[in-house]
Amino acid sequence: MPVIIKSFMGIFFFSLVVFLGLGIVNYQMDVNRALHYKQDVIRELQNSNFSPSVMNACMKTGEDRDYEVSIDVSLGDGSHATYTNGCQAQDTADVSAVYVTVLYKSRLPFLGIETSNRLRGFAR
Repeated sequence: MPVIIKSFMGIFFFSLVVFLGLGIVNYQMDVNRALHYKQDVIRELQNSNFSPSVMNACMKTGEDRDYEVSIDVSLGDGSHATYTNGCQAQDTADVSAVYVTVLYKSRLPFLGIETSNRLRGFAR
């Protein structure tokens, strides 16, 4: 009888470790996807010379991936304009720098944990 109890306890703890490990790997994959998306947005903005159509496309793609993308544009005269998923970019002539913020959610479903995280980056 004690052998059966020890066997089931061993199987239970092994299963617990496997599910927690898979959850942690999934959590890290969510973080890596968001990080790569932010880097892609910065690269696209720099390569397009801060084109409004590219900004809008990046925000739309982020919305499709369940990210909240915010692009803060610094103009040459010192003024700022912030564009989000609901506010489309208009004229971006004379841009000196762009501040990109990506808000995403990471989940650890086995423990019922969901966190909102924010990534930030600059494009010049």
